[in-house]
Amino acid sequence: MSAFLLGIGFRADMGTCVRKLVLLKLIDACEDDGSRIFPAIATVARAAQCSTRQVQRELKAFLEAGLIRLVREGGKGRRSTNEYALDLDLLQRLGKEGWSAVCGGSAAKGDTDKGDTVSPLEDEVKGDTDDTDRVTPETPKGDKLSHPTPPDSSIDPSRERARERADGNGEDRKKIKADGWALLKNWPQFDGMPKDPALAIWMGLPADERATARRRFLPWLELLRKQGKSRVPAPSTYLREKLWQAVADPADAPPAPLVAAPFGKVWTARWIGLCLAGPGPLPEPRGFVAQLIAQGGELGEREKLAHRMRYGFPAVNRMAEAVTSRRAGCTIGPDEAWLEAASAAFERVHARSDIAAAWEAEFARRGWPWLPDPGGHEWFYFPAGGPDGLGEFEKAMRGGDDGDGQAAA
Repeated sequence: MSAFLLGIGFRADMGTCVRKLVLLKLIDACEDDGSRIFPAIATVARAAQCSTRQVQRELKAFLEAGLIRLVREGGKGRRSTNEYALDLDLLQRLGKEGWSAVCGGSAAKGDTDKGDTVSPLEDEVKGDTDDTDRVTPETPKGDKLSHPTPPDSSIDPSRERARERADGNGEDRKKIKADGWALLKNWPQFDGMPKDPALAIWMGLPADERATARRRFLPWLELLRKQGKSRVPAPSTYLREKLWQAVADPADAPPAPLVAAPFGKVWTARWIGLCLAGPGPLPEPRGFVAQLIAQGGELGEREKLAHRMRYGFPAVNRMAEAVTSRRAGCTIGPDEAWLEAASAAFERVHARSDIAAAWEAEFARRGWPWLPDPGGHEWFYFPAGGPDGLGEFEKAMRGGDDGDGQAAA
């Protein structure tokens, strides 16, 4: 399970409880960088308390929205599953904007205006134009058997029905019931059990308590899991005893730290920012290395540079170790929030391109540690315009200083 991503997943507005539970189960199975997800459909369905068909529909929706991507397709055997990876940028946006805003329909997905947009009319005059007999003869007026206008037209509902829909506080009872059913219908371990008693309690709760009960539902489930409780209380118990009061409100939680994926825009921006900040204090070289450096020459200069890279950039070396040992990214603290905006204009560079070679040469010229072995990763991100683009990035970096000229890295 990725503890880094779990808090982000809890804050993600997924639109439905089942979709949220499917997402949390995927996070429960992934690495800190969102990779190596091997979900068995039956396992996810059991955790989300829904059918396997529902899980397949949610995974398809995640793929279409770009929240997950297929890394490797499984075989046809019963124990062979697909491998997926999460898009961490899109996951962050779901917490800020919600499913409807981030993953709703768009023209890019083929949504087009349906039906006719123009209803052509002929120019001829309509109706009777002569004095021939009508098909239905005119009848005497004053028919009292039918009302000339429906008493409650569908275009303008009566005020009486509107009053019936609203409760004493002016709330729409139909919407209150729909919100309650959305919370109760997929209650864990309660399939097939009656939910009307819980719905009746829900309808009697004040608006602020209903909102809090929905908002704290998933954190409450997570609390039960951490406490090792295998049985989830009935929904009527949750509402009647106000069990949601046992957990803190997600709205009061501090914002989750941004997790930058290896070789992504923000990750590379942090690497370059640490290099631009310059090396820290260096320990005195010892033994044979000290002798080589003292002798000077090409070999001495090479050992001096290696000593500088090994000990002068400890934060950069920790980033490299996380990638090579765990394929993990890094956590971006609040004082490094500027990295996201500064890296927005970075361009994608292929690992075996001439531009990547130019960047590697620039790093060597400046005495900076080069990026770790990307393995199967084929794309890097660097400031647009090649090494000449470092100037613009450094301006953005100095704009994020802490006031004493040191970069906020």
